[in-house]
Amino acid sequence: MSKAPYDQLYIYEIAGDARAHTRGLGASFLGLWLEGDTSFVFCSAPADEAVQRLLAAAGLVLRQRHHLSYEQWQGGLDLEPLAVGDLWIAPAWDPAPAPPGRRRLALDPGLVFGSGLHPTTRHCLDLLWLRRQAGPLGRVLDLGCGTGILALAAAAWGASEVIAVDQNPLCVATTQNNARLNGLAVAVREGPAAEFLDRPAGVVLANLHYQVQQGLWSRPRDLAGYPDLILSGVMRSQKGPLEDLLLSRGYAILERREAEFTWFSLWARRICYKT
Repeated sequence: MSKAPYDQLYIYEIAGDARAHTRGLGASFLGLWLEGDTSFVFCSAPADEAVQRLLAAAGLVLRQRHHLSYEQWQGGLDLEPLAVGDLWIAPAWDPAPAPPGRRRLALDPGLVFGSGLHPTTRHCLDLLWLRRQAGPLGRVLDLGCGTGILALAAAAWGASEVIAVDQNPLCVATTQNNARLNGLAVAVREGPAAEFLDRPAGVVLANLHYQVQQGLWSRPRDLAGYPDLILSGVMRSQKGPLEDLLLSRGYAILERREAEFTWFSLWARRICYKT
């Protein structure tokens, strides 16, 4: 199959957490995206009656209905293979083999961010490959894993342990599915990123909004157990404050990446033990 197995998306925007009430949505149900106090229920066909039953059972309210093609959901772009390091990251439905000398990594992004199309994802992959060339990755912690693309790459590049974290249940399910597709050992956990900075990791990956990054690295915790940080998701006005924060916590910026003077990514290494 050369085309995505998704065509039309019917999205029901519901006020409240509907996770416990999705069993009766039928075969067209694709997944639930939870954002704040809003549930986005995705279906491959209209499911008005089933959603009405869900609303009645859960005591929730439908805010809006949306209808998009899968290409529209992906920003109007077809998913294409991405070469990084010795990997060939290709859509799971693309039957073409990897070019000689590269390992094929199948990715089904489903309805989740992290297909490799966005420059922040490509930056993180590039910086992770550079870090791998510097030595073994050890334990890798992927905060805000999305599709799991960064966690999968870390596992493929020999990380001793990979822990992928996301507070969105659809991201957790998507990462688990992609790990199974590739036969890679990735431990996937659901919850806020900050709750998982409680054990050492040789590399921490975090492609997250600036406000989340700021909260992670400004808290008064000992960061000695996190020697390498690969961070992305910040925009031009946020790059300087993030770098200043990291410098104040004992990190040096080893590498930077920039796309269209809008999106910025960096690899920071701890050089002293401040708290």
